[in-house]
Amino acid sequence: MAKTKELSKDTRNKIVDLHQAGKTESAIGKQLGVKKSTVGAIIRKWKTYKTTDNLPRSGAPRKISPRGVKMITRTVSKNPRTTRGDLVNDLQRAGTKVTKATISNTLRRQGLKSCSARRVPLLKPVHVRARLKFARQHLDEPEAWDWENVIRVGSAALNTPVLRKQNPAGAGPSLDATRAGTISV
Repeated sequence: MAKTKELSKDTRNKIVDLHQAGKTESAIGKQLGVKKSTVGAIIRKWKTYKTTDNLPRSGAPRKISPRGVKMITRTVSKNPRTTRGDLVNDLQRAGTKVTKATISNTLRRQGLKSCSARRVPLLKPVHVRARLKFARQHLDEPEAWDWENVIRVGSAALNTPVLRKQNPAGAGPSLDATRAGTISV
């Protein structure tokens, strides 16, 4: 069965106004192009609750309290590398039993998404200047220059999930200053 569209607040208010003016349900339905049963349901709701607003729908209450959500958000903001398992354990110590999926959903609702850390840490201005100086010094070197004498160090970050707010790619370093989680060769 297809999901039906709710009537707008204006239409519901018109139905109530026409009912108070003394029109019948079928006359209101014909005038506004709405089924008679829908008109009757809106009028009954108005008589019971004195409102045409949407009432809260049924559903299970949230497992994590607003205070728990703040604690999770604060923990992740301080340390973006916090795992979902760590957060589950923190909440369990506080007396709330939840799953990792619940933690993920809560973080997503707070605007935090799981990302992979950048492959290579961003360079500091000192390193950029040093690389530029080296490149300018060796700009006129022949193409067959002996690069075997140059010591190269490559580093790559491990694929560690990081939780962060959505921001542009160059907004800041994704790896901390200690370069934890990198392998240098």
